[in-house]
Amino acid sequence: MKLPSSLWHGHLGHPHPHRYTASPSFRVWMAGGVLLAASSLWAQAPTKPRAATAAKPTTELAGTEAPVAPPAKTTIVEQIVARVNDKIITTGDYEQALKDRITGLQQQAQQSGQALSPAALADAKKQLLATLIDNQLLVQRAQSLGMSAETETVLQLDQVRKENHLATMEDLQKAVEAQGENYEDYEQSVKNGILEQKVIEQDVAPRISAATPQEVAAYYNAHKSDFVRPDEVGLSEILIQTSGKPESEQKRLKDLADQVQQRAAAGEDFAKLAQRYSNASSGAQGGDIGFEQKDQLEAKLAKILFALPVGGVAPVQKVDNGYLILKVTAQHHAGQETLEEAKSEITYVLYQQKLQPELTQYLNNLRRDAYITVKPGYVDAGAANDNAQVDLTKFQRVLPSDLPKPTDKPKSGGFGVNGGGGGE
Repeated sequence: MKLPSSLWHGHLGHPHPHRYTASPSFRVWMAGGVLLAASSLWAQAPTKPRAATAAKPTTELAGTEAPVAPPAKTTIVEQIVARVNDKIITTGDYEQALKDRITGLQQQAQQSGQALSPAALADAKKQLLATLIDNQLLVQRAQSLGMSAETETVLQLDQVRKENHLATMEDLQKAVEAQGENYEDYEQSVKNGILEQKVIEQDVAPRISAATPQEVAAYYNAHKSDFVRPDEVGLSEILIQTSGKPESEQKRLKDLADQVQQRAAAGEDFAKLAQRYSNASSGAQGGDIGFEQKDQLEAKLAKILFALPVGGVAPVQKVDNGYLILKVTAQHHAGQETLEEAKSEITYVLYQQKLQPELTQYLNNLRRDAYITVKPGYVDAGAANDNAQVDLTKFQRVLPSDLPKPTDKPKSGGFGVNGGGGGE
């Protein structure tokens, strides 16, 4: 995503879609924050039948023949794709998860300016059932540990509400149901995703050792070409939404933006301010939006941002749908980065590399202690492959709090990802 044209240089050629479009799918919004944001994944046995709507009888005038009775209601009973201990995964769960996964891959491809490759699609289909089973095992593990996610679920749902320009939680429920989704199932999928993260944070993350200076140096020397940078700046944002608000609210919102900027500039925790006040989807993650290249920014804004030190906060910027507050979190100057400059990013990469086998082994252990059956015709790619790779893009939140923040992780989409929200 990008700044509006008033602040963006060469925006017609920018590969990312406009920042202020609402998220087209509530599930897709969640995909980067949980293991797999598909609804109805955790259906209790037996599954609830889906009632087919019967035809309404024709209204008859008095004295005519009685109307023919409508056909009896029928139910569509979903088949069971897999059993995971005492829980089931149905065909409806599987098909919905596949639809969500394809949508997520298509959006990722669009943001990167590339077409979705057949190989990536085929791999996603191959791994889908294994991921659903792993998700279910993690949720069951969370339950056995007595974990709760009630508060986090409420906050996450409220963030979805804001980002989709919805005034109330009732409006969110109506919007979810308008997409053919059962709201209780949707809410449960959000909760399950949070529980999955909690299990990984508690059971797996503490096993990962920090990268040593020798490991960091070895990685740097082997990948020097990866650290040749253009001029770019790492940013965090706070968006105070004004679009859709009455004229009587505009001055208050401008004053709010000024107050938040002053607090941030004075050293108050920017991430906490973003979580409280930002209407952009990045707010839930503390406002981090990755890096922007200097030549992609409008010259005036680039001059402001590159003149700031790391940790500096820019003055409030007026944008199409509100007021934007930007903090500089890192800077890359054109040329070869030094080992010291690349250290944080390398530490992040090495941590992910160490997490992969630990997480795979952990899931394998859960599988060995579980009762799992799969319907003929479906494939559980994790069943016979102890070395199967786990998609770590779903576990960004697992990083320990004291691990240095990566300085060049993949961009989250830029300013105001998925648009602004409906409240502050």
